[in-house]
Amino acid sequence: MKLKFIKLLLALVLIFGYFTASPAWAKEEYARRTGQGCIFCHQESTGGQLKTMGIAYIRNGYQYPISEAVLAKAERLQQPGYKTLRFIIGYLHLLAAVIFFGAIFYIHIFIRPTRLTGGIPKAERILGLSCMLALTLTGIYLTWVRLDRWGQFFDNTFGLMLFIKIILFALMICIGLVAITVVHRHMKAEGAPPAGDQPVTLSSLQRFDGADGRPAYFVHDQMIYDASQSPKWKNGRHFGKHQAGTDLTEALKGAPHGPEVFERIRAVGRPQAEAPRSSKIPAARKAFIVMAYTNLALIFLILGCISIWRWDFPLRLVPEKRPDAIAGQTCIECHKSKTPGIFEDWRNSAHAKADVHCDKCHHATDGQNVLVSHLKYYAKPIAVVVSPKNCQGCHPKQAEQYARSKHANTFEIMWKIDLWLNDGMNNAIEKTTGCYACHGSKVEVENGTPISGTWPNVGVGRINPDGSKGSCTSCHTRHRFSLAEARKPEACGQCHLGPDHPQFEIYNESKHGAIYRTEGAQWRFDPDNHQWRAGVDFRAPTCAACHMSAITGQYPSSHDVTERLSWELQAPITIRPDQFKPFPANTDWRLERQKMMAACRQCHSETWTQDHFNNLDQVIENYNQQYFTPAKSMMDQLYTAGLVSKEKYFDEEIEWQYYEFWHHEGRRARMGTAMMAPDYAWWHGFYELKHRFAHIEGMANELKKKGNPAVRLSIPGKSME
Repeated sequence: MKLKFIKLLLALVLIFGYFTASPAWAKEEYARRTGQGCIFCHQESTGGQLKTMGIAYIRNGYQYPISEAVLAKAERLQQPGYKTLRFIIGYLHLLAAVIFFGAIFYIHIFIRPTRLTGGIPKAERILGLSCMLALTLTGIYLTWVRLDRWGQFFDNTFGLMLFIKIILFALMICIGLVAITVVHRHMKAEGAPPAGDQPVTLSSLQRFDGADGRPAYFVHDQMIYDASQSPKWKNGRHFGKHQAGTDLTEALKGAPHGPEVFERIRAVGRPQAEAPRSSKIPAARKAFIVMAYTNLALIFLILGCISIWRWDFPLRLVPEKRPDAIAGQTCIECHKSKTPGIFEDWRNSAHAKADVHCDKCHHATDGQNVLVSHLKYYAKPIAVVVSPKNCQGCHPKQAEQYARSKHANTFEIMWKIDLWLNDGMNNAIEKTTGCYACHGSKVEVENGTPISGTWPNVGVGRINPDGSKGSCTSCHTRHRFSLAEARKPEACGQCHLGPDHPQFEIYNESKHGAIYRTEGAQWRFDPDNHQWRAGVDFRAPTCAACHMSAITGQYPSSHDVTERLSWELQAPITIRPDQFKPFPANTDWRLERQKMMAACRQCHSETWTQDHFNNLDQVIENYNQQYFTPAKSMMDQLYTAGLVSKEKYFDEEIEWQYYEFWHHEGRRARMGTAMMAPDYAWWHGFYELKHRFAHIEGMANELKKKGNPAVRLSIPGKSME
């Protein structure tokens, strides 16, 4: 009856878990459907140890985007102290489970519950209680670390299996406690030696085993002896070889003594005749046998729960028939033949390894951003313009950082700092092939097709049809999306070059660039541990190492390139980033300088770092006070006197000279100093700055001397007002 009740209870537990469980999201089907590949949450694409994002994903209820508070908790749990504590407690949990389960298997295989009489031995009771207590305490901590709300037990495979495992373990605890208390006492009473006035038979002799305070009897030559008081029969064992409660007649033949030693102990008498044996098993012993086999069954069920969570059901190998699931394979098969270059790029990407295919990135979220030509092949709308909104599903933190950066907003910054570009110097095709290629265009879509002139474009500040800004493929070029490529200076050199912002040329001239060109081919730009470390994976920094990558043990990586800047070097007069009117930074330049200096200190001393930034500050003050301020004053006087017209920009020669004065030579002098390229700091910088300053001053003096307005040039454009 009791066995039937236990089976019914187990069935109810499984039925409850089945009907209360939500779909198990963290599975390969979910990765294929949403684009969240396994590698996003786990250390390896095959699963295994969770990363910070994996823990945050679980604690956020398997939902995106992940809140900053949840992500902060997950990051704390990944700190060395927490990880060490979790490792120790997890180790103790497994150790207790192995001992506990092993003891139960040992009893069932070698001793057999049916043979255990007279109660459960004391050592086994202590071991069982200790293991159950250890499993309970460590299990509570590990569950608290992994889950922090009730719903997480039912919205994923792991949570559901953990919930069922906890119920099964609780049932084991209850059965174990009843067995070592109530049932043990009854078994001990049933197996107690007969009272003094009752005869001792050979079958009842085994109850006199000397354990747990029971008398220690043995038989020799049909005589029963009582060795309970002998110090040589402690706990019913004689020198660890002979056990009380048995017939030792044959064993004495190999002993170093004879039966004369029995004269020192009391003879109880001869064994009495056996009473008729009853086939009925005592009630307590029968209950113990049922409990023992029930616990064995529970162990198998618990191991099954662990296996289901870790490896899942074999039924998951059945091919998926849903259109959403097979759409990606359809795209791949088509593009494999039509655009083999795209296919090969994707096949060798991290996306392919994580099973992130075409549909996951090109799935349209905006009704206007639809590739009409694909609708006849696939009913779902396909996005022709992939934006950061598509990427943020798997990379929410990076997308958020990028959105607030100067890169994402450079389309707006460009027109504010260079007003003349809007309708002055360049026409539509010149903008499309020049400015927009780096700064980005405003992509417009009509009838599912991008309008010519706004597309193709992968500018960092591109305005997308869905309203988002930027293009991740500016640095992580499609369809390889290589992390290693984005970390190399060539990725930045696509745009940061030329007379007005020659950072790529400056880098190549610097010591850093010289080392990179010599040794860069041997560096590891995407190591297996995903920790790109100075001195370990690279010897000299690239653009990404200083401006974006993590600084080991101090600052995390960031896709906001506005960070780590203490001066705004592209402005006509050098100012702090938060004072830059076209795009004021929401940062504290002091903190950002500390971040940049920390990047330097990975390879340089504190003295070297301080002196470098002191030199930069002095160069900026020199430029602002000795060059830009006087030149600006001269131009203001000419505008006020009407000698230079405000109607249009670039319609007088002196305006060209003044613009290139700060936009070309002024930037090169400052940027060359910041990035340690002396040729750019002097010959391409201050030397040319002096030459341009002298030319502007000469032209201004000539205009003032003659008193006639400057000659107007036939440059088309709008008023400067």
